[in-house]
Amino acid sequence: IGLSATISPLEEVARFLIGAEEECLIADVQFLKKVDIEVITPTADLMESNVFEAHSKMYKLLDDLIQEHKSTLIFTNTRSATERVVHHLKEAFPAKYTENIGAHHSSLSKEKRFQIEQSLREGKLKVVVTSTSLELGIDVGYIDLVILLGSPKAVSRSLQRIGRSGHKLHEVAKGRFVILDRDDLVECAVMTKAIREKK
Repeated sequence: IGLSATISPLEEVARFLIGAEEECLIADVQFLKKVDIEVITPTADLMESNVFEAHSKMYKLLDDLIQEHKSTLIFTNTRSATERVVHHLKEAFPAKYTENIGAHHSSLSKEKRFQIEQSLREGKLKVVVTSTSLELGIDVGYIDLVILLGSPKAVSRSLQRIGRSGHKLHEVAKGRFVILDRDDLVECAVMTKAIREKK
């Protein structure tokens, strides 16, 4: 038995699971969740802004997005970036982020990760920053915004991450790609187009 919320094409996956000669039943129980996604930049001009300006404005943009939502999950692509984002948010906005922010990644102890997950479920955390450790499988409670810092490098990974928000029946999965360079702009724009076209 193979189960998946995101994999396709189903016929090809079925052949992989059981072999080309075997027959099986494929139950395609489609529930196409509504997705609200955008690609945004912290600066008006990626070509002309310097790195310092872009990063400074990025944290202001992150804070604005976090404050507009009840609960936010921010995905980075590395553990070090996860820690860096938490540190900079606390440093830039000390009155807003003290006990209500957490980092979650595979280098943390199992106990610390569980504590973050539990606090998120209980609504004690306004924002959690993670690398890939909250991408799959863990019931993280109610999240109404997912922010992806940079390109996740795959449409399926983008959907997995964005799908952590609005994780209730009839809710909209809401995601924002926040990009700082032209390479990520192109990748994330192509991924957004593919997601909107259900590819």
